[in-house]
Amino acid sequence: MSRATPQSLVVLLCDQMQRHALGPYGGPAPTPTFDRLAAEGVVFDRFYCATPLCIPTRPSMMNGRWPHAHGAISFGRDYQVIEQGSELLIDRLHDAGWLVAYEGIWHIRRPEGDDRTGEYAHFVEGGFPYAEQGRELEALGRSADEQRAPVHTLTDAGVEAGQISVPVPATWTRPADEHPDMQRAQRIAAFIRGAPADRPIAAWCSLAGPHPPLLVPEPWMSLIDPADLEPPPGFGMDLSELPLGVREAPGALGTAGWGWERWAPAIAAYYGYVSFVDHCQGIVLQALKETGRLDDTIVIASTDHGEMLGSHGIYQKMVLYERAINIPLIMSIPGIEPGRRAHLTSQTDLAPTVLELLAQQPLARAHGRSMTPILQDPRAEWRDHTFSEYNGWRDGGHRMRAVIRERWKYVYHHGDSDQLFDLDRDPDELHDLMGEARHADLVDQLRSVMVGWMRDTGDPLLDELERPD
Repeated sequence: MSRATPQSLVVLLCDQMQRHALGPYGGPAPTPTFDRLAAEGVVFDRFYCATPLCIPTRPSMMNGRWPHAHGAISFGRDYQVIEQGSELLIDRLHDAGWLVAYEGIWHIRRPEGDDRTGEYAHFVEGGFPYAEQGRELEALGRSADEQRAPVHTLTDAGVEAGQISVPVPATWTRPADEHPDMQRAQRIAAFIRGAPADRPIAAWCSLAGPHPPLLVPEPWMSLIDPADLEPPPGFGMDLSELPLGVREAPGALGTAGWGWERWAPAIAAYYGYVSFVDHCQGIVLQALKETGRLDDTIVIASTDHGEMLGSHGIYQKMVLYERAINIPLIMSIPGIEPGRRAHLTSQTDLAPTVLELLAQQPLARAHGRSMTPILQDPRAEWRDHTFSEYNGWRDGGHRMRAVIRERWKYVYHHGDSDQLFDLDRDPDELHDLMGEARHADLVDQLRSVMVGWMRDTGDPLLDELERPD
């Protein structure tokens, strides 16, 4: 390490990345960039998103606060704006003299007057290539409408009709370097190469993949043979007895009735997309290396939330199963020895950690805590639980809260039956133990922990939870 503390930050973000897909987590997708980062950095095995939905969870990465507290809880005009005056990591670094760049998926909606993206050295917000996917499908004589399915969803105003993306793969037929994600990576790489050598940088490369649409260039599209795949855990299971928020999750409704003949090529394309994203992020790392910044830069690779990818017969996220909320996190930090961490950590811990590593003052209102002690010493004491939440897909809807401990996971479904899983014996969460009398005391204990967290963090759902019938 060339200085006492790291000087710069680069965050490699993906969207809707399932940790089970990545090489460092034993996944089938070839991921040499993430593999190299993992070999040189710290890999977290129990890192949980604040919520399995992009609009609420991305602010939590930036301000260290739970969605129910920062105010953006789901899609919808009155549901996706964070609280006035919310302090973000990116703003703090900008104010402290870092040259800040952000490229790609942003999903942070701020009140009028709070937006500061125009102050950054580089800011380009991007979206998902649905139009390009439609054109590729139409070129094959198919319909652009195939990439979405009609669903109904519970909102705070009642049940409403909507549409959800479904996993329909298509090949990107133009040159790979014209794909939006590769262009994003190239622009961040250009920013790094052009930054003055005497200025610290803080750059986010936030790619759209492998979030749908599954629009993947060759040779990545053909990396995985669908015939070599096996159905994921819970594929084809009966959802009818599960809580309403699970059996009517948009990703469950959108792919209802799909057989393995439809799922196998979709999963293969997803893994190919993961490999393409890995390649794109490698472009950013190469720029760091070429400019001599790599040894003085914190590099973080993660995602906003996970992906069910057919597990339990569900696509996308919006449930509190492990594949939707237990997400990848790899941190390569100058002066920190490589290794793995099994500590229960959260996206709300990310901003506090970065600020401490960069010797900056903590965020005043963050709920998370710095992970620096466990980065420096894997035997350091840490919390024995963490949480995740869900507050509906669009304009509110189903509310859920999860308490995760080393072995146990309790999921509270507001107004419905709850769930209990033994993650040691049942890591795929196929056997709900909620109805077993022998676990009654454990459920009471976990529910008490949940209520305490809700009270400490100002969760408005607690008022309804404690309201007499």
